[in-house]
Amino acid sequence: MDVVVIQMLVFLAILFLVVGLNAVIRREDVTLPGTKPLMFRVFHSEVGTLGKMTGPWADHTFPVQTRQLRNDLIAGALPLESADVRGMQGFSGAVLAAVTCLMIFMLSMNWAYAFLGGILFGLTAWYYPVAWVGRKAMERKNKMSKSMPYAIDLITVAMEAGQDFGAAVRNLVNDGPHGPLRDEFGVTLRQVELGKSRIEALKAMADRIQLDEFRSLVTSVVQSSEMGASIAATLKIQAEEIRRARFHRAERQAARAPSLMLIPTALFILPAVFIIIVTPIILRAMDSGVGKYFQSGGG
Repeated sequence: MDVVVIQMLVFLAILFLVVGLNAVIRREDVTLPGTKPLMFRVFHSEVGTLGKMTGPWADHTFPVQTRQLRNDLIAGALPLESADVRGMQGFSGAVLAAVTCLMIFMLSMNWAYAFLGGILFGLTAWYYPVAWVGRKAMERKNKMSKSMPYAIDLITVAMEAGQDFGAAVRNLVNDGPHGPLRDEFGVTLRQVELGKSRIEALKAMADRIQLDEFRSLVTSVVQSSEMGASIAATLKIQAEEIRRARFHRAERQAARAPSLMLIPTALFILPAVFIIIVTPIILRAMDSGVGKYFQSGGG
């Protein structure tokens, strides 16, 4: 058995050494897109192969997750395809499951424990890339939501000064604060310059960033354009509505805080309090002879 374990360790050591040398030696600046995350660039061959193998199966088995994954990739502006994420799921799940299984077997010499541990950590590693993409999308949407009222105010002030909507957006793109919302407005401005109508470009931007407040803004701008109303006044009203919605959302999150604090209180604080209170009572009872009474069976 020891010989088998040693052989497995030597095989894994050589395998990881070869993979690492391959990632270091090959010219990533020529063969790989530099905008992809590091892990996707280092293991691009493995991820691509596993993505072709597991991608169709995972997309067919988890259709809801696949739709959410594609939306998160768009909202997060990640230079990845769903097949890349599926490939990383298979690669990270297989590697972590194998390493965990081997480590638990070396410590316990029990294949059952090793197999269960490998399955648990493998499933965790399988789910992590999807959760990572969702977290990146949520972070980017939060940044855009925070900067949206100020950006709308800049556009409104420029329009009230006599500029049209396109010129106001151009001022925001050129002189506005850096962030993902400014980048998205830059994409919208380029689409308008290439011939797409203003409404179509704004709707495409709303589909990309996937924010309800911006969809409401686009709807209001469309209605104002059709009715001939002032777009600047509409933008000012929408900016106030977005600020008010953010304030109410912060109030709801603050109201949830006491109920969320019950979980760590019940799990960590109350047991410690009970131990502190009950331990002296038990020790005094043992010193007073009650412990001997119970040990002798009450006789």
